Amino acid sequence: MKKQADASPSDPHLCQPDGQKSCAWCCGLYNFQDLGRDGLIRRLRARTETFASTDRTISAILHFSDKILRNEQSQLPDPDFYSCNFVGFVDPSETRVGCMLHPLAQGNKSIDWRGLSHHGAMACQGFFCRAFRELSSDEKKVILGTVQDWYLYGLVISDVDFTKSFFRLTEERLGRRIDPVRLLTPAASELLHDFFHWKIDWPFRKPGYNPICTKTSPMLGEKHDDGGGEDSQQSITPIDRIFKSLGSEFRSAWERQRAKQMVEQLFSLLGRIV
Repeated sequence: MKKQADASPSDPHLCQPDGQKSCAWCCGLYNFQDLGRDGLIRRLRARTETFASTDRTISAILHFSDKILRNEQSQLPDPDFYSCNFVGFVDPSETRVGCMLHPLAQGNKSIDWRGLSHHGAMACQGFFCRAFRELSSDEKKVILGTVQDWYLYGLVISDVDFTKSFFRLTEERLGRRIDPVRLLTPAASELLHDFFHWKIDWPFRKPGYNPICTKTSPMLGEKHDDGGGEDSQQSITPIDRIFKSLGSEFRSAWERQRAKQMVEQLFSLLGRIV
């Protein structure tokens, strides 16, 4: 059983933490073949523009949903993991993704239309992801203070094994618990951002790797079969967990050694700063 982190009731909701970024993993935003930034932006922008001109009536909203379903259902790599048709941009500057049925979303005039979604309003209000439950308050502060881009933020916050392995390594290398004040100085924060950005530009990623899984996602807390069962799961080193989350495929011993050097170099530089 996974240990509950020291989350505080005052911790921000990670789905909409501030005005610069957001995450819609639980809404199935990333359950698409094309997970590149440009592809997601095109899809979200088209949905948002179409919904903006949709009358706020039950029949019109359901018609919008049916249209999106017909256009996009064939693109889902995991048809068993629901991808909500009502995820779009929720601000004019396109810095945040979220629910277009929410009462605070544009054009809804404080009316909550989420009852028309697949899971309904109560499920949306009551769901808390692994990141909210298992990341400590300090870990959340570091991520929220480091990543200011919705696309990268979603990739990072939705992979708890990746982030927890990083913080575990950080504490091992520094010999103390993480301190958000030190890690969020400009120099340290830049290094952390470089690390998190590997979710996008990791040079040893296997071809066609999906950076966010769906029904077997680490966000759901389900075990992954790495060939060794539960004991093997516990014996995987933090670096290996990071490599796994990045979808690594090493074609030679040199590539694996180079990947380890990249990680160690980052922590060496971090240790000099903090």
